[in-house]
Amino acid sequence: MVQATPLTDLLYNYAPPNSLDLAIIQDITEAMAKRIAKLRDELKPLEEQLHLYKCVIAPARRIPTEVLTIIFDLVTAKPPWSAYDDDWGRDKKCLASITLVCKRWRDVAYNSGGLWAVREVEIPTLTQKQCGTLLQWYGRSKGTPKTLKIDSPYRIETPCECYKQTGGTQLCSNAVLKRLLEEGAPFSQISMAQFTPTCFKNIVRYIKSTNRPNSAASTTTARTSHHWWDKVQKLMLDFHCGGGNDNDPYWLQSQLPAESIFTSFPDSLTSLTLHLHHLGNKGQRKILEIPAVVLRKLITFSLTYPWGGPQFLTALQHCTSVENLTLSLRHNGRFQANWADRVNVTALSQDGHLVLPKVKSLRLKVTGANEVMEDLSFLRFPGLMELSFESEVVGYGEPEPYSTVLKAIGLFSPYAPQSFTSLTLVGEIDAEDLYHLLGSITSPITHFTTDADFNPGMFLELAQDTPAGTPNLLPSLQSLEVRNFPSDFDLESLFLYIKSRQKHGKKKGKIVMKAPYDQLKWVMLEITGSERELQKAYCKESATLKMLRESFGIKVDRMGYDPELESDT
Repeated sequence: MVQATPLTDLLYNYAPPNSLDLAIIQDITEAMAKRIAKLRDELKPLEEQLHLYKCVIAPARRIPTEVLTIIFDLVTAKPPWSAYDDDWGRDKKCLASITLVCKRWRDVAYNSGGLWAVREVEIPTLTQKQCGTLLQWYGRSKGTPKTLKIDSPYRIETPCECYKQTGGTQLCSNAVLKRLLEEGAPFSQISMAQFTPTCFKNIVRYIKSTNRPNSAASTTTARTSHHWWDKVQKLMLDFHCGGGNDNDPYWLQSQLPAESIFTSFPDSLTSLTLHLHHLGNKGQRKILEIPAVVLRKLITFSLTYPWGGPQFLTALQHCTSVENLTLSLRHNGRFQANWADRVNVTALSQDGHLVLPKVKSLRLKVTGANEVMEDLSFLRFPGLMELSFESEVVGYGEPEPYSTVLKAIGLFSPYAPQSFTSLTLVGEIDAEDLYHLLGSITSPITHFTTDADFNPGMFLELAQDTPAGTPNLLPSLQSLEVRNFPSDFDLESLFLYIKSRQKHGKKKGKIVMKAPYDQLKWVMLEITGSERELQKAYCKESATLKMLRESFGIKVDRMGYDPELESDT
């Protein structure tokens, strides 16, 4: 009779199984397989349940509503139109996707009125169906002040011809635009681009004809309420490249002050952005007939003034409350002198200067600095804290000196604003001009930003040629940002200059710092180019860069840094 082999011999001593052993093992394995299958069936729902419980306690589920709203705002925000524009749009597709993630996200988004209160549209391509969707989105703004940004693409086949008395395309009479202005109102911020002055006047005339008050009220109260247009707080008008602007009679003929487009501005404005049209050699310069009552209330004022001459000063004289000022000025040598040139600037000034006491942030872009400098020399900003300056060349030639303009507005004088701590220089600048500029500033600059459009080797030579004991440029400097590197920029010279600012010696083989101690402790390098050789030089960890970090404690960050390129060098 066949005897069963002990299981230990089969499992551990490699004993050969007989027929009885095979039957026993078969029964055991089948029982084990059935149990495993049963356990797996029990495990699957347990794992699903475990996953659900973990989801409940996940950090994402515990984000406060206020924080989630801020995240949605940042994710759906679109960048401004330009560096001189702080208006932001909203990514509609991204916002719609957020509402589809889960019920809570949808509820948070729908209860965040600010996410739905900013809309961008293009006229005349906007359809009635699209307009209905926009109005539905506006309905979710929940009382949040609404913003409307309307644009007329200058590439359309039939640009606006509102200036024609008869015939022509008239955007101001577009049915969809009228519906949007009437049913979407009231608005607190309106932006218009690519429109002509005549079209703007006609649109404002239509808005006021709707007789819609600023807030819901009874019929009796509505008749006595201010129109919502009178309550608009922020207005952006971009005339500088609109179709039909060249032929609009407003630019070509002198207007009575009462007929000026600027008299249509709401008295409640606190922010005004005005980009004027470049007239070429067709028309004559115009004075900005913006009512003084409007200018005195402005906190933010952005002006693109390509007409040349000092006429813009007639508007600035009333900007006594402006804190954020942007000026983009262009000299136009093709104009002949006329009545509009004879502005008595001295009569506008105090002690020979036009003082804007509350300006804290100034963004200045100048084309033709030498010609514009005389007009700028009348301006003074005693409370200035931040300045961004860009100088462009007229035609071909050497870059205009940046230092001459900054000197003209009093930043090199003993009376320069002591609150002035942040300076940004945009565009191409000569190394000698940059060195002279930084050495002449008397204010305690702590933050300096510049494009890398200067010769760092020459700048280093100028710094090394100074007599011993000469103080560092910008001795209060704490952070330096250099951006927009050209392909031939010598990074090592920049690092060597930063090193030269550090007074140091050696003691027992170690570097020790000496007084006076340099305050520069943070450097940001931002590269946007795609050339591989520039990227490799940018990513290279040189001995000087290593010394700046390890011996001097200077934090050097590199935006656009690719570690893989550094490993190749």
